[in-house]
Amino acid sequence: MRRPGAEGRDRGRLIAGILLAAGLSSRFGRQKLLEPWHGEPMLRRAARSFLEAGLTPVIAVVSDDPRLAEALAGLPLTLARNPQPERGIDSSIAMGVHALPGAHPAALIGVADQPYLSAEAIAQLVSAFVPGTIVVPRYGDHRGNPVIFDRRFFSELMRLVEADRGGQVVVTAHPEAVIEVELPASMGTDIDRPDDWPYPAV
Repeated sequence: MRRPGAEGRDRGRLIAGILLAAGLSSRFGRQKLLEPWHGEPMLRRAARSFLEAGLTPVIAVVSDDPRLAEALAGLPLTLARNPQPERGIDSSIAMGVHALPGAHPAALIGVADQPYLSAEAIAQLVSAFVPGTIVVPRYGDHRGNPVIFDRRFFSELMRLVEADRGGQVVVTAHPEAVIEVELPASMGTDIDRPDDWPYPAV
């Protein structure tokens, strides 16, 4: 897999990143995004992958928990605070899209609890993007996150009402616009419960 340095990174500058990090971690039992992943909080790891892939700007949607902002301190990104994360992921998506610069052509929307996802994989998605499309990763037998949406879908993303289904509602509604990119199945793994946590060596 190529490094994000030339084409992928250059094209990434046309695509914003929206990192969804306002979840309550109710199934994990504590704020999972602060758990250490190879020496840094999982949230910071996710944000760095977005930045290293060349996405710009990167907007991190967080809750009012000040520890989340602290975990991202010093990174060149914008924070958007969701004061009601209990409303579900759709509220965070709408907030992230609303925070985008007015004329931005596309946005990659991803979750912060997918720590195996690399900057190289994100760059591969970016390289597949064509204006007017939706780029979706396929991990083995299923689709997953993150997803790139052309700006023509932004209004639909901001109108989402089915909590926790997220952008997949928009993907399903526009099959003709979808481009699939095969990624290693392990990169689609997210961390929901303590049993999912591998506790890798630092």
